Amino acid sequence: MNNVFANFDNQKVKKKELIVILNRDDMNIRRWRRKARRYKNVHIYRVAEEHNIGKCLNYGVGKANFDIIAKFDDDNYYGPGYLREALDAFKNKPKASVVGKYSAYVYFEETEALMIYRGGGENRYKRRVKGGTFVFRRSVWNKIKFNEQLRQNSDVDFLNRCRANKFKIYSVSKYNYVCIRRADTNSHTQKLSTQDYMAKCKLVAYTKDVLPIITKKLSR
Repeated sequence: MNNVFANFDNQKVKKKELIVILNRDDMNIRRWRRKARRYKNVHIYRVAEEHNIGKCLNYGVGKANFDIIAKFDDDNYYGPGYLREALDAFKNKPKASVVGKYSAYVYFEETEALMIYRGGGENRYKRRVKGGTFVFRRSVWNKIKFNEQLRQNSDVDFLNRCRANKFKIYSVSKYNYVCIRRADTNSHTQKLSTQDYMAKCKLVAYTKDVLPIITKKLSR
């Protein structure tokens, strides 16, 4: 919970809102709403755990008030310049309908390794971006909803249908975001083992402090 609110509070964007979807029936929604009172424009909802992530995403976007939607995962780190960079991409690349990160930092808690996943895909149009980094125009969602029947890979399905409908996907820099992989890989939706995931990445450093490496200040 603290990570969710910290990531929202971090963002150097004046006009913003946070919509939290609780997807477990045993979560204390009152506790989340008490926390939300400390912030402006935060709304807490629950979607019964019998429903898949696509249902949660569609419900959340339906509650949103702005024309740009950003999907934040609850367990990753989103730096202060994360949203600003995405918004600048929409401004500078008007053909872009979805913005995200093809290349991204990944931190493996078990080994304290900071690595790069899919290097070399920054600042260009790509066929896909990492699921935890989706930022998209509402006009895309008006035409393409998240698949509510899929238990996994709803992000891949969404991007595939975006491309089929000629929506362009733009990859920004790898900075200001870290995908956190816990030692207990069963706690992730993607069950890939630490060893197998690391084999897909390139080592940056063994460290306990990733922020000096992954943080990049924007020009404004």
